[in-house]
Amino acid sequence: MELLTAQHLPLQEQTKLLSEFVMTINGIPQILDCINALPNAWVGAGIIFQNVWNMQHGFEKNRFVKDIDILYWDDLDLSWESENHYIDLLAKSLPNLNIEWDVKNIARVHLWYEDRFGIAKKPYVSIQESIASWPVLGACMAMRMQNGQIEFIAPYGFQDMLSLRVRPNKILVNQKIYQEKADRWKMQWPKLTVEDW
Repeated sequence: MELLTAQHLPLQEQTKLLSEFVMTINGIPQILDCINALPNAWVGAGIIFQNVWNMQHGFEKNRFVKDIDILYWDDLDLSWESENHYIDLLAKSLPNLNIEWDVKNIARVHLWYEDRFGIAKKPYVSIQESIASWPVLGACMAMRMQNGQIEFIAPYGFQDMLSLRVRPNKILVNQKIYQEKADRWKMQWPKLTVEDW
């Protein structure tokens, strides 16, 4: 598959190859269709880059993918009840999916982030800002289907993902959070090159 050597291709060609690849992942076409029921919704992170790593390692798709990250933006209703409603909606829409959902209203992340991670967080202003702050540069990505075309948010591009490189993103997280994630990934995908904090 051309995606194996896509790290040297122009971004437009990388995007085309990645778009074709993600549509071969079990459940992705249905997920991209279902998330349109949520406001400004995107499928993020692991289901994309971890499956590229699986392909580069010769592993089956979805190996080590622990959940499907669904991000949406609703700054008019920051309640847990609203978020839970969308979790239930997706679970009912795709009952046969064998991977857990992780559904988050990015507009309400600041309400729980410090309790969970020990780091104070100001409210995000957009989905894009949130994605750009994730712990690993090459994992900062999300996708959605619009008018029959896959769109990506990838503030740092696809180069790290395609070249199996893990580098810290120091915008928000600390060394401990990054290192735990990087160490776990290195055990699962041994061809990764992990950069120190």
